[in-house]
Amino acid sequence: MITDKEYPATHSMSTAWYIADDDGNVGIMDFNENGPVPWLTEENCIENLIYGHDEDFENKVFLPIALTDEQIDDLMDNPHSPEEEKLWFDCIVQINLEKEKEFLELAKNPDFDLEHCISKERGLYDIDAYRSTSESMIDDRYQVLEHSSLKKMIDQNIIIQVFNKKDFWMNDEWDDDEIVHEKHYSSAPYYLFHQPYWTEELPVCMNVPKCPVKLEQIPTKLRERVFRIPVRFKETVRFQIAEWYPCAASGVSTKIENVDGCEYELLPLTDGSMAYICTDIILPSEFFRYCSEKELYHCSSCESHCHTCNDKCFTTKPTVLVVMHPLEQWDYLRQTESDSLMLRSIWIPFLPKIPLKIPIGPGVLSSSPYESYVSSETISKHVNSDMLMKFLSDNRKYLEDMIARFNPRVIILCEAAVTFLEKLYKIAKNQITINGVDYPLYRQSEVESNRKEIERLAMLPYQGKKIPHIISVEEMERINQR
Repeated sequence: MITDKEYPATHSMSTAWYIADDDGNVGIMDFNENGPVPWLTEENCIENLIYGHDEDFENKVFLPIALTDEQIDDLMDNPHSPEEEKLWFDCIVQINLEKEKEFLELAKNPDFDLEHCISKERGLYDIDAYRSTSESMIDDRYQVLEHSSLKKMIDQNIIIQVFNKKDFWMNDEWDDDEIVHEKHYSSAPYYLFHQPYWTEELPVCMNVPKCPVKLEQIPTKLRERVFRIPVRFKETVRFQIAEWYPCAASGVSTKIENVDGCEYELLPLTDGSMAYICTDIILPSEFFRYCSEKELYHCSSCESHCHTCNDKCFTTKPTVLVVMHPLEQWDYLRQTESDSLMLRSIWIPFLPKIPLKIPIGPGVLSSSPYESYVSSETISKHVNSDMLMKFLSDNRKYLEDMIARFNPRVIILCEAAVTFLEKLYKIAKNQITINGVDYPLYRQSEVESNRKEIERLAMLPYQGKKIPHIISVEEMERINQR
């Protein structure tokens, strides 16, 4: 077992997501550096989830959780007067309800950010007013600028009280042959679970609330994204979320196996036993079997000099297959606004890798892992549409086999992929024919106008190749001996 933490750049982000138990209690799972993360999870932190979800941050679309007064009080610390506040960002203010109109008007100014309304009845708002303060600190305090919106709120007694937002920081350290967990809070209205850095260990419950948030308090659109765990939190100290939901598992596991183009990682189950759990059903390295350029570059396997394209899985039983352009960047807003289609989809590029060595200097091609990473911006300078079309034509069997493998109920083409696929396959009347099989087809721009029909197709049972979610250690040994 690894006893010292390392912090690779690819695992430098923590994230958190909602969970709920059989009693309808809501919890939040905190992922710190390593461990299983459900495929649908976006990057976030506990503090960004406790009041609701930023559905569209730029347009101020927020899905609030209907918290009770007792639950709200359990999320705030240190009530103090405006004159005692030192930082004026990431805090909660209570306003004079008789001056709500003046507050909301001043909050529209560019030097003041009103993040969310916590409780309209109590006049509680999550705010950031750092642009209303000086850039330097005096006596550990940012000075409120004269003529700023914040200054007017204070002078007019609009803001009557300020609260600190609780810090739900959690961590773990290896000490004397055991994991010691740390936290920066005393209570919260959520069950909070923390995944240790060591993936051989299960996440542990770090908070049992006195007044837990319930599933019915979550807005409907957000509720369908909450991961339902078949346990009772008050009776459960540890569990393995990857046992019930497809997860990516980054970390320090020493045993990873590939079975039929899927990746399986050895992880602990809720009962403490070990098993191989599916963590990926799209492996770009599988492209090697099809690659038209491998002999040209004398490859013995899929090497790092080729640009690896974006893909996203949200289920092991996809009924919706979205085909992207290989250079298309993944837009996390799609994931944030996940819905019934996203929950049943898999997104793949029509080429998983672009089989091309890129010049890194005069007469020198990329070769070593340290100089071979190629960004989409760099490779787009060397790959024009004609070259990409040739790569697709020469390696089309990869895409065809992938489509046959998942046998989707409906295919959606991203706009940039349409011009390529229509040259190889018959596309007519919302239908594409691939190897003699007709699939319902819609362009991405047609999804909203045809959503009802697409959702009907997406709700049909999965008809592709069965992908085992869990393989026992004994069965994996038998598979490897075949």
